[in-house]
Amino acid sequence: MHFPRYGLLTLTAAVLFLLLPIPASRGDNLTDADGPGQSKTSTKHTVKQSGGKEVETKTVVPPLVKTTQPWQITIGVPGWLAGVSGYTGFRGVNPYVDNSVIDILKHTNVISSLLAEVRNGRYSVLGDYLYLNAQGGTGERSGLVSKVDVSLQQFIGEFFASYRMVEGPHGWLDLLGGFRFTYLGEQVGLQANNMAIDTASANLVDQFAQQLATPNSDLRTLVQQNIVDRLSSLKGPPNSSLPVGPVAGGQPGKIRDLVLQAIANQEPELVAAIKAGAQAKVNQIKSQLTNQVSAKLTQQLSRSFSFYDSWTDPVIGLRGRYNLNKAFYLTAETDVGGFGIGSDIAVQAYAALGCQFTRSIFSEVGYRYLYDDFRDESANDFLYQLSLHGAQVTVGITF
Repeated sequence: MHFPRYGLLTLTAAVLFLLLPIPASRGDNLTDADGPGQSKTSTKHTVKQSGGKEVETKTVVPPLVKTTQPWQITIGVPGWLAGVSGYTGFRGVNPYVDNSVIDILKHTNVISSLLAEVRNGRYSVLGDYLYLNAQGGTGERSGLVSKVDVSLQQFIGEFFASYRMVEGPHGWLDLLGGFRFTYLGEQVGLQANNMAIDTASANLVDQFAQQLATPNSDLRTLVQQNIVDRLSSLKGPPNSSLPVGPVAGGQPGKIRDLVLQAIANQEPELVAAIKAGAQAKVNQIKSQLTNQVSAKLTQQLSRSFSFYDSWTDPVIGLRGRYNLNKAFYLTAETDVGGFGIGSDIAVQAYAALGCQFTRSIFSEVGYRYLYDDFRDESANDFLYQLSLHGAQVTVGITF
């Protein structure tokens, strides 16, 4: 049978007391101050020596001392080599995004991450964050925009409270509860291709003037073919170096309406000049109209657009560790969150092989996966349905 240390001492004293031939009187129990906040209990006994002389002895029972759990602080630096894939966009225009970790790292300006935990006994608080600032660009295939510059700022921060449900010589298992905060900033800068715009504007006006001489003029189709169809890159970033949604995706429709209005305003005068056979007047109106369309296109395609959003997800999860031997161990963590409060659903999983180099220094090599399905209907029906996944290398120290 196993007894606690102080319980064993108490039991021993009790056995000795019962075995003594002469019990102590009630007045012999004394409590002496032994220092601030401490005391000791003394019990007097008398023992008859061989010569017949009685000698008083005293058994001292040590005080019970309340032990305190030591505080433990862990700080680590995780390097998550994550690629991104999934769908993101606005107003129902949600192109597929697929960027490798190489694509992202080549265009990264700043990247920072840190994790920390403070533990006392079975309880702890822990958190980590990842910040990314990157900038890249993509060429415009249609020619009306010479270049599309994109930039991305993203912050993911987590905070958990932890309770150790199971702990033994081979490992432990923790229950987690907390939240994850996500911030996203996206910017798109457009650079207009003036030569291509001038050519497209002239072709549009010429074709419109030719159609006016026939009974079946369709201005909307002409604008779609000459202008809108040549702005396809604004609706999605298939060649983008960063996972940035089509922040300028609303521009093609806006440009179409502006061009239609400009031409419609000049249509009666142009029709009258064509019917009158006044070619000089027709050429003058066409030149003015071409310049107007070109100016509107240049103005709308030489702008910057930005989008910012953030959300917070409640999260619950588990994490554990299994010691393979004195130096190596396996560790894993999984959590789920969102529940419609922030994201519709957010799932994270992590598994790694760890090495305890010393009692304080450790390192882990593993794989992390984070899926987040978030929609903000109040922000142009923004959709963020992306997976971040890749290898993670962590080094840390425990105090």
